Amino acid sequence: MELKQLEFFMAASDCGSLSKAAARLYTTQPNVSKVIGALEKELGSPLFERTSRGLRLTPYGKSIHAYAENILKNASLIANKSPAESHVSLCLSTYPSNIIAWFLVKIYQSHPHMTVQHHQGTVEEITNHVARGISELGILYVSKKQLAAFRHIISHKKLEFIELGKKEACIYAGPNSPVYSQESISIDALRKLRFVRGLSDYFSMEHNLEQVNVGTVHAENLHPAVYTNSEHFTTNLLLKTDLVELGVNISYPDYQQYDIKNLSIEGEDSFLTLGYVIEKDHELTELAQELIDQIKSILEP
Repeated sequence: MELKQLEFFMAASDCGSLSKAAARLYTTQPNVSKVIGALEKELGSPLFERTSRGLRLTPYGKSIHAYAENILKNASLIANKSPAESHVSLCLSTYPSNIIAWFLVKIYQSHPHMTVQHHQGTVEEITNHVARGISELGILYVSKKQLAAFRHIISHKKLEFIELGKKEACIYAGPNSPVYSQESISIDALRKLRFVRGLSDYFSMEHNLEQVNVGTVHAENLHPAVYTNSEHFTTNLLLKTDLVELGVNISYPDYQQYDIKNLSIEGEDSFLTLGYVIEKDHELTELAQELIDQIKSILEP
């Protein structure tokens, strides 16, 4: 039995269909069917009933579901554990964010004996880290229209989303951008720019903007030049090239390290909900709460 087989089994049981499981796992439906079929053959018993409404766990499938979940969680903990992490004080996953990084530096300066474990990634990666115990919390943002679907998806992972506040979408531009001197930007001007974008994800900024109906700002209308989830690479692209980035309009008076401006999008109600994901009924540690309080301070009017 392989961990991959258990991952496919869990995805299929959570999604209730092979096609949805394939989308979550970034693979094809035939591949999901093949892997699950091999697992059923190895175990000697069917795990799912194929119905007109999709997949349904068999009694045997239900009996091993919790075991499979625990195996995957423990495997992730083992794979991500090192001696240096045995005294981790603050462990979180986030979108790439200079502001979050700056807050983490401030917390470390206040607690020089702490250990920090920080992961960056897509929403799927962030929620998986929290669900598997790799991170205590995940900080991210989603649109109002996607919020219900997002809560439903993460509920299957026994997670909940705590809202912190709402902020409008914006454009990040550096000194080499043709719009750098502006305070805002029109929809027509957006289509003339070249973008650095995060790695594709259903809850990516592009999908978020589509959901909040930002005029004609859809992924196909933008002109991406670079795809990356590297905060450092993105920052250097903004500083040294004419590329711009879609982001959330958060400004922090004490944070002036980079010559990058936030430009509001003219005439659009494009607010996104910023918050954090935790395991249900989890009580934040003292340091995690300190970070959340700092984030709240910049969301207040």
